[in-house]
Amino acid sequence: MSEPPFADTAGTAPVELPLPITLEAFQRLHADAYFDYAYACLGDAHLAQELVSEAFVELGHCWDLVLTHPQPAATAWAALRHLVEVEREYRDRLDERVAFLVAARLEGEQFLDDLDAITIGVEGLEEGMALGAAIKELPAAKFDVIVLRFVVGLKVAGTAQAMGTDEGTVKSLTTQARTKLEARLRSRRLLRPGTTKTVQE
Repeated sequence: MSEPPFADTAGTAPVELPLPITLEAFQRLHADAYFDYAYACLGDAHLAQELVSEAFVELGHCWDLVLTHPQPAATAWAALRHLVEVEREYRDRLDERVAFLVAARLEGEQFLDDLDAITIGVEGLEEGMALGAAIKELPAAKFDVIVLRFVVGLKVAGTAQAMGTDEGTVKSLTTQARTKLEARLRSRRLLRPGTTKTVQE
């Protein structure tokens, strides 16, 4: 009996076999980050697995064309995030997911330390919901960077690799997103002035 086809540690099903060797290598490199992103947005592991598998199936149908793009990884990332985006309620689900993670951080887990959101007269869950609402309003690339870095937990290099961009762009997007989030949360009195820290890794 032959060995089962490759499945990444997230449990994502492989693309139809046989795979071009370059796509198989790409899947092994990126599938876990893709799954973590989809799961962070949707809060549903089964749905996240389905979407990542669907993304790789779609890539398999046009892989030769994808490889002609100047940044194939960025093209692949766009395919994945489009599938997540069309899940109509995913941003609402993110509110709850981020709220849970922020509440967990207040109980000792590390989350968004560079924002250092501090509760002022509200419960941690309310703070988390406000943060989730602010994150979901970020433009696409800034949203992706925040989710990948601070919900999924990737470093700058891993985020750049997943999104098919460079580390300088990731750092710039992080700074821009943090500025927007700070302004939104301060307006709700959820951040104290001067509490933010710069995170480069």
